[in-house]
Amino acid sequence: MAFTQKLVRSAAAAMAAAVFLSAATPLQAQQSLRLRVSNQLPPSSQLSKGLELWKQKVESGSQGSVKVELYHSSQLYKDNEVVPAVQKKSVEMGLAIAGQFSAYDPNFAIFDLPGLFTSYDQAIRALDGDLGRALSARLNKLGVHPLYWAQQGYVEIATTKRPINSPADFNGLKLRVHSKELARMAQLLGAAPTTIAASEVSTALSQGTVDGLTTSISSYHARKWFEGAPNITTSRFGLIAAVIIMHRELWNSLPSNTKTMLAQASQTAAAYSTQTVLQEESEIIEKVRRSGIKVTQFSAAARTEFAKRTQPMYEEFYRGTGDSGRDLVKYVRSLK
Repeated sequence: MAFTQKLVRSAAAAMAAAVFLSAATPLQAQQSLRLRVSNQLPPSSQLSKGLELWKQKVESGSQGSVKVELYHSSQLYKDNEVVPAVQKKSVEMGLAIAGQFSAYDPNFAIFDLPGLFTSYDQAIRALDGDLGRALSARLNKLGVHPLYWAQQGYVEIATTKRPINSPADFNGLKLRVHSKELARMAQLLGAAPTTIAASEVSTALSQGTVDGLTTSISSYHARKWFEGAPNITTSRFGLIAAVIIMHRELWNSLPSNTKTMLAQASQTAAAYSTQTVLQEESEIIEKVRRSGIKVTQFSAAARTEFAKRTQPMYEEFYRGTGDSGRDLVKYVRSLK
């Protein structure tokens, strides 16, 4: 409760700052700026609602000189297409899953390391601190500027036929994953991973192309994946952090007062998005359980076996990142 109240106070402070900013330092006269944002999540997602709040703050704070167009539900690009689209400036902005950047920089695989992030408080402090600063600098090198980070939830496993109660239950499972690190996790546990865009998961479930998928609780509910996968194991297999990105050169070209206004709007949207995702998670779990969805968790023995089976992921992470990766893991662990 104290942590949630802290987030509420942060959101309120950010909102107040944004209102003050728009009143005290109106944008200088400039040509209208159009910002299209590609978002793979449905409008009902709390992260999508956070983007709607961001749009509201930006357009009011710019006195109408900045126009924001939100394209939810992969209307422009699928989840695995967002990053290259923003890099090429095919679209000005996008919501990306941070772990997907591991295809460009192995340090971003840190989010999929099993057991590293043990609480949302730890994750938020890490992204507000050295982890967020280090990864933001790396995003800039990849041609994008991060406007804000938000939590989408932990990686959970939903399945079509049988619940996952232990690592042994992964054996032979055709599992849809959303990153190459989670594919590696699946392989180590005896599953057959496949990468399918989020917009195609429901079809894959109904046609039997996959037996299960990696997801967050919020996406599982917002996308109605429970209709095709009525079992979910809430054992926190990794962390799904989202980041709102803008083409770097576009960001660099903006006047300083526009950057300040966008940053204030981003602070408000980040606090709102993470706060609402955290608040609704336990509510969603209880709701789907009451509707007949089987919700399970690993026992202590199963979690110990899971950690043992997936330990090679840490060794591979260190080989790919060297000292930078070791330092980031050490830092995150220090926040537990």
